[in-house]
Amino acid sequence: MFIRDLIIILLTAFIGGVIFKKLKMPILLGYLVGGIFISSFFTKFNSFGSAVGNIAEIGVAMLLFTLGLEFSLSKLKSLGEVIIFGSLVQVFFCILLFILIFTLFGIDFYSALFLGCVFSLSSTALVLKTLSDKGELETLHGEMAQGWLFMQDVYTLPIIILLPTIAYLIRGPGIGIAPILTFAKSLFFALLSFFFVITVGKNIVPKIIEKIADFKSRELLLIGAVSICLLFAYVFQHFGLSFALGAFIAGIILSTSSANHGIFAEVRPLRDLFSTVFFVSLGFMVNPSYFISHAAILLLFSLIVISVKLLVSIILVLLLGYHSKTAFLVGFSLVSVGEFAFILAIIGLSSNLITNDIYMTILSVSFISLIVSVPFISLGERIYYRLKHAISFIPLGRKIFTTLDRSKNEEVEDLSNHVVVLGHGRVGKYICHALSISQIPFIVIDYNHKLVRSLRRQGISVIYGDPAEIDVLNFAQVKNAKVVILAYADRHTQETVIANILTLNANVKLIVRTHFEEDWKLLKSLGVNTIVQPEFEAAISMTEELLHMLNLQEKEIEGKVRNLQREYRSHNGF
Repeated sequence: MFIRDLIIILLTAFIGGVIFKKLKMPILLGYLVGGIFISSFFTKFNSFGSAVGNIAEIGVAMLLFTLGLEFSLSKLKSLGEVIIFGSLVQVFFCILLFILIFTLFGIDFYSALFLGCVFSLSSTALVLKTLSDKGELETLHGEMAQGWLFMQDVYTLPIIILLPTIAYLIRGPGIGIAPILTFAKSLFFALLSFFFVITVGKNIVPKIIEKIADFKSRELLLIGAVSICLLFAYVFQHFGLSFALGAFIAGIILSTSSANHGIFAEVRPLRDLFSTVFFVSLGFMVNPSYFISHAAILLLFSLIVISVKLLVSIILVLLLGYHSKTAFLVGFSLVSVGEFAFILAIIGLSSNLITNDIYMTILSVSFISLIVSVPFISLGERIYYRLKHAISFIPLGRKIFTTLDRSKNEEVEDLSNHVVVLGHGRVGKYICHALSISQIPFIVIDYNHKLVRSLRRQGISVIYGDPAEIDVLNFAQVKNAKVVILAYADRHTQETVIANILTLNANVKLIVRTHFEEDWKLLKSLGVNTIVQPEFEAAISMTEELLHMLNLQEKEIEGKVRNLQREYRSHNGF
């Protein structure tokens, strides 16, 4: 039975993945939809046994283990207030609003609280996969979304611990010494767990795994890492917590080790296989007949969940002082309901904390949110600009956007024959440094308000705003510029930015960065003078170093590099 179920799941994943890849849609959706289709088909003949649940549990455990490996406790300090404070406030307000809304539908307080806790969390796996496919993990909104999601995963620990205790307080003997002591004990255990993660993560487990790494054996490193993962998962399950949560905590602990990247490389193939099984298994969990019979209320709940999470996230990011574009893109990234929703739902049902109807509601709404969130993230920029364009026809709406996005700008001196640098990230900062030491006048455009303030303190001319807006480009005096450099790689707005630049100054020289070879012809047709692809430039640099190591003559190296560059440009039609 186990082998049969595993074969069916893997074939479902493969077929669903191929179909959705052909449709140019995320493969993840192919896994989910395939799971629902196969589940509804096979239940007519022979229902899946407990093997599916076991496979799904292993799958989510391995998935969250690798997510924990990519998490860094020290990273929280650099991510700042928008991550720690913002994520905490977002989860709290979402829970509060969901309680108020769901109780209006006649749902009892505890079930509404359970739904609020579940729906306030977002899908780390789906968001990171989608952002990675778009090449946006290292953008401002991508980094903010990652940090927010990681913090939400950490909040799952106290939620899992406290929900049963709250149920005991509400449904038990009522307020008294014993319930209060039980609640205090659970709260203490939650805090102790965090302390345990930090202490053990810094002092014990990394040393053990580094000793294993000293053997320089990939097999031993893999066995040691997986053993620690499963040990933590078993211990957490033994104490009545989640098996997968234990694996996530093990990943966080191992992330503090210097061998974490090696562990990730070894575990990743297992992660990819088991996470695929997990997402297909999620489709098996959804009951199509229940969904059809309760379609109206489930769709309404899904709309409520998505709207509340989107609005709360946008408002919080705006209040923290970020650009409206950043706020909307972060909000779009957080509308889904996460993997832990399914774990919490299973724990709640098995512990008699929730009814079967609440359980099926969680599964159905979570699944709908996962389906809807993918186009939200994939088409985030287009949705933002169309929404902004529509709102701009309303005087009040136009005034709101103007106040949010341009109030931080200061007057800049008159410039001519200068360089305009769009984006002061990892690439832009080196370009600006080179211009500075060369005493060439330049001005920066960026919509990270913290970065803008920092640059102003350094005496650098900078404009706060979205370079896709022609007014922002005009404020940077693009009409008098000699060169404009698009130092950030945002293929979704490049066409608009380039068109606006050339509208202001048809003679300006354009240098554009792109990660995609297929964008070359489009960028050239738009009037771009120079296109830089970081991956190709890295290949050229590495090739030069390699040929030097092999003792080739300098002229021979230069000739081979020129041939590579010529072939590359010829391949792209130039």
